[in-house]
Amino acid sequence: MSPKLLLLTVIVPSLLLLENYFPFFKFTNSPIDRIKHNFYLGIITAIVSSLLLSSIARSMSTISGYPSPNLLAKIDLPLLEMGLSFIILDLYMYLWHRLMHRFPFAWRFHRVHHTDRYMNVSTAYRFHAIEVISSNLPKLLLIWCLGITTQQLFIYESVFSAIVALHHSNLALPSDLDQDLSNVIVTPNYHRIHHSRIIAETNSNYGSVFTCWDRLFGSYINRQNIEDIELGVEAETRELNLWELLTLPSSSTK
Repeated sequence: MSPKLLLLTVIVPSLLLLENYFPFFKFTNSPIDRIKHNFYLGIITAIVSSLLLSSIARSMSTISGYPSPNLLAKIDLPLLEMGLSFIILDLYMYLWHRLMHRFPFAWRFHRVHHTDRYMNVSTAYRFHAIEVISSNLPKLLLIWCLGITTQQLFIYESVFSAIVALHHSNLALPSDLDQDLSNVIVTPNYHRIHHSRIIAETNSNYGSVFTCWDRLFGSYINRQNIEDIELGVEAETRELNLWELLTLPSSSTK
């Protein structure tokens, strides 16, 4: 079973139930209202990006005269190759995420994700197709250069997908457990800081799986009163429908 299919059939429904029974933020609008436009956008993004990226990946695999350097294969230690592929892919995701906040044009697309004022599991799928496609193009090249295998990619994508769904959820983990886990992986409280309306907090805690990158590159912020965080983007104080999410990058950026 693919990681995305596993998420859709097991992990996401489980988290949707748990976050409604054990919510961190006590939202007053209905669960359906909170998730429907995010999932609509996620479906469109998945279809468009999958079709385009699959075509590009097939083209890369048929390029003659330009074999992959297969840099990881030169190590010839399978477990080490697996570990390095995981670490490199996660570092790439950290760097890409940070770039999306750094450049105004990139932020036009990434703020679609940040405008959600009711952060929940479905927020993990609130991404514009242009952002998803552009993030995967360098990633495909990285996979080709390193010779990352299908199995290695599957393992990373499975862990990545599960943790991203968890840390976007509105599930209230016990605070001590959340804090302990955040020493290694991105947890709900850790990522809630990243979705704060306060710019300094928005521009922090970029990690996807591991939190070590934020500490290593100086982008880590801690906060005690997580429950007081105001989610979303200051300039967007209303809920956006599907069409508004798709066209948001064409509006002025703030």
